Parts: sequence; structure tokens; C-alpha cells
Amino acid sequence: MIEVFNAVSNIAVHIEKDVFQSCTDFLDTTKSDEAIHHDVYEHCRRIIESEFEKVKSVKGAMGKDKKQFCTINSEGKYLVSYVAVDNIELLDVDFSLGSMFAIYENEFNAASLKASIYITYGPTFQVVFASKEEGVKFFSYKHGELVQKDSFALEQKGKINSTSGIQSQWSPKHKALIKSFFDEGYRLRFSDSLTLDTHQILFKKGGIYSSPAATSHPNGIVELLFEAYPIAFIMELVNGEAIDGEQRILDIECTEFHQKTPIYFGSKYEIQRVREFLK
Repeated sequence: MIEVFNAVSNIAVHIEKDVFQSCTDFLDTTKSDEAIHHDVYEHCRRIIESEFEKVKSVKGAMGKDKKQFCTINSEGKYLVSYVAVDNIELLDVDFSLGSMFAIYENEFNAASLKASIYITYGPTFQVVFASKEEGVKFFSYKHGELVQKDSFALEQKGKINSTSGIQSQWSPKHKALIKSFFDEGYRLRFSDSLTLDTHQILFKKGGIYSSPAATSHPNGIVELLFEAYPIAFIMELVNGEAIDGEQRILDIECTEFHQKTPIYFGSKYEIQRVREFLK
């Protein structure tokens, strides 16, 4: 697994340098937003696949954007799902964004998930690595080198209320839940970058993130293999929880690559409140 982590740390350096420090190279005003996003995604995809080609234990990788599995080393055992850049639409406002990786052994399902890694770019250039053997580790880049920081765990109760979606499409139960948190004095903190919102819950040591079912997306919008599983994996290792409103995320069976889910994650007090309001 150390080789996988080293590959991701190399990916982080390349994407930070090529995309975030030099983002103006991609923001060609003669191109449509769609074309710019495609160029960024393709550049990141090439970096990711090139680095994993050096890791013999990685059998292949699949990105959220296209969901085309790329065989890298046929004798390898690890399958990698990744989000190349989380919410590329925010690139032109100089906002921190991230990449996310889930490392599965032999099969794409929750039981086979061995590690979860995410990167935050821009003003906050850091890496979080999680595995059952080593727990959750946090690294920051200093002068181009990774420096390990103190580990952390969520407290029982937080102060952040981070919720996505269109309010008019929320269910009455979800609306009541969100209002109850604000009535308790929770602060709204939402970036529209799932990686950064996850990072915020971790480093504030608690709170609640919610991406509910909505009238236009009754099955939710967060992708199970690429986002929900790796986030839930991290949350449970730092004394938190992640559920779809009722069921534990890591107990949901994945039946196809495009599968989506509502998700609520954070510290235990808030997740218990979710269960009480949504039952």
C-alpha cells in the first residue's frame, strides 16, 4: 500500500503544479466551459494513470467522469476509483478543490475497500490517507515535501452544518432537520466541493454534512463507489458515521458503477439526530 500512497502523493504534486498553480493555462477565453473542463479532466486522468502504471499491485483504475475501467497491470490486485478534480466548475474562482481515491482489492464493493485517500489543492495543499491498519493520517506539503501531522478524531458533537441541494426540493423531514441544527447555533459552512467539505468536518472535529434525496434526484447525487464509500470509510475511522438517512453507507450493496446515494456524515450526535428526524 505504501507504493499506492507514493503514487497518489506524486499525483498531488503534478496536479497542484499543472492545474492549480498554472490554472490560467487552461482558462482559455475562446473555449467553452465544457471544453475547459474536458481539458482539465483529461490532463489529470493522464497524470493519474501514468503514476499508477508504476505500481505493480494496481490492476486498474476508473474515473468518476467517464467510468471507463483502464487496465494497468493485469497481475495487480488493487482497483482504484477516483475523482480527478472535485467540481472543476470552481477552478476559475481560485478556490481550493480536491481529488479523491478509493483503493479496492479485487472487486469494487465496500467489503473490499482497503484504503481511502484524498488531496486538497490550492491554499490548502494536503493529503489525508486512511486504512484500517494505520488509521487516518494527515500530511501537509512544505517546500515540496510531505510532512506528517498529528492524527485526529471527531468529537461527539460539532458546530458545522454543511448541506447541499436546492431547498425547495428538500423533503419536509430534511427541512426540519436542517432548521433544528441552525436553531441550536450551528454555523453554515458549505463550499460545493465534496472533498473540501469533508476536510472541513474532519479538521473542525465534527459537525454534519448532508446531501439528501430531492424531488429531482430521489436516489441522491453522491456516487457510491467514487465518493460515498471512501468518505464513509474515513468517517468511521475517526469516530464518526456515514449513513444514507437510515442505513450505514458501507452496508449498501453496489450493483452498478453509476449508483448514487443520499449521504449524511459527521460526528455521532448529529447522525443520531438524522436518524430521529428521518425515521
